[in-house]
Amino acid sequence: MTSIGTMKSNTSGNADYFIEKYCHIHGRYGDKVYRRKRNGQPWVYEYHYVPKYPATTLSRRTNYVVKMASMLSNPQYKGYNVILNKLYYYTPYFVYAGSYDFSCNTFFKIRNYQVYGIVIGDTHLNLKLAPRSKFSQQFAGGEYIINCYNGSRLYSQRRVVVIDDAEDLETVYSAWWDEHLQEVLLSPDPRFRALRIYRRGVEPHVFFQYLVGKTESGVLYRSHSRKLFMYIRSSFEHSHTEQGDYYYTVQKRVHGCWSAAAVEFRQVWEKYHIRWFDANYRKKWNIVRQHNLWSKLIFRAGGILGFDLTELSVENWLWGIKTVGDLLRVCGMRRYGLSEEECNVRIY
Repeated sequence: MTSIGTMKSNTSGNADYFIEKYCHIHGRYGDKVYRRKRNGQPWVYEYHYVPKYPATTLSRRTNYVVKMASMLSNPQYKGYNVILNKLYYYTPYFVYAGSYDFSCNTFFKIRNYQVYGIVIGDTHLNLKLAPRSKFSQQFAGGEYIINCYNGSRLYSQRRVVVIDDAEDLETVYSAWWDEHLQEVLLSPDPRFRALRIYRRGVEPHVFFQYLVGKTESGVLYRSHSRKLFMYIRSSFEHSHTEQGDYYYTVQKRVHGCWSAAAVEFRQVWEKYHIRWFDANYRKKWNIVRQHNLWSKLIFRAGGILGFDLTELSVENWLWGIKTVGDLLRVCGMRRYGLSEEECNVRIY
């Protein structure tokens, strides 16, 4: 191991020069972004912050699919990825009338750059497509079946259904799953080759096992799962956002309410946390502690009840939530074997 603090470059006098010149960087490092083109040539450009775009019709579909998969299984369990793949592939795309750009790696499941045959009704197209290519299509109304051929073999098939502008997208997906979910789960695994993942980080020179420490451009810390690899973390910045300021303001109040909770409630909550954790996570107890689960459910209950959590206190508490059972019921959580007596234990 080499510490950044003790490593100096004879050429420039700092660790950043050494890292940029002798290490392979992928992703943002300091004020620059390091990538590689498809031909393998390095591509470096200045970093420009782009705010996250509002949720779109296609991104909301992804959220609904992941939400449904998490209701059927747990990401920690074996077989979850199979369920997720089936939901992604066999669930139609419900869209409003308009033009859409689909990423070929997720829509057609394309993994190699080559010519593919696209058939939409009576329209036949031969297109050179790559995983990062965008497939644009205008949808006016009705239902569309889009077939992608690799030579004469049907490679993938997608179904796009245009819905009325007045229809709620989440309701449409939920209604479709109510009718077809069992059929989807019994369908064969699509088994498309996994996407290549480009980890954002730094691969050191072969002469170094790894580098750790803080530089002017960021903080490097070792990956425990990948040898000869370090992740990059930007130096802490006190940047204020509306969402972040809201969270930190509310979190103080949530923690204050946690500290004031009754002893009997703490005893029941400890038992519930152990059972909930055992059913949802592998045995790494530092992931979600008792107060973390408490905060999670308080934020969820506040959203469901429409309660302004910036005014939360023991005196100004969540409406209708007096006991452990009330909190679990509002948040839609299972009891995990808690008795009726334990559920009736008051929080305050």
